Amino acid sequence: MFDLSRSIHNLPRTNKPLRVAVRQLHSFKAAFHSHVAFCGEAMGCDFAVDDVKLAGAFVRWLDSIDRQKPKEKTERREFFQFAPSLVLRELVADMPIKAMCAPAGVDPKSPAAFWPEGYVATTFCLTVYAATMGQEFHMDVYIGEMVDDLRSWWSFRENANEDTDYAAGFFQMLLGNEPNWWMPGSFSARTRSGENVDSVEDVPPPS
Repeated sequence: MFDLSRSIHNLPRTNKPLRVAVRQLHSFKAAFHSHVAFCGEAMGCDFAVDDVKLAGAFVRWLDSIDRQKPKEKTERREFFQFAPSLVLRELVADMPIKAMCAPAGVDPKSPAAFWPEGYVATTFCLTVYAATMGQEFHMDVYIGEMVDDLRSWWSFRENANEDTDYAAGFFQMLLGNEPNWWMPGSFSARTRSGENVDSVEDVPPPS
């Protein structure tokens, strides 16, 4: 099981609230590099980071959250819960890291061994999300058991290769939420309280 607590403590220190810091490229980049190094040590694998791709993902993410940010303050917490799924979508769209070798420190049948780049990108988003929710709302974050389910990661990688929005849906499922599989990257179309938004019928995730 991914050690979320250790990963959170590994994040670089900042005098600013994390929600502010991660919207600045230098802080976002520092946090990402720190997490990659942390995972590389734990997994027994060296990673190369492409900072140009990382910056591109960051800019696309900022643009997406600025366009989708709700006007109602009552939706603030829900948006905080949704926004990291868009980070993962952009990272998967143009993966900025590459494993330089097969991970030697993990189970060969684990998600980390199956897709090390995707695993590091996903756990980065989970880490920043959990740290932010703790700061802003004093909430502990629970990650579903599917984070260790290899079959789920097979589906994640296969479907995200066809449609990167699937990455956003996968992230939402890790947190125990049911995505709107028609538009998993749309905050306004998200599924809430077991009911569909705007009468859009949810469908099961692609296989």
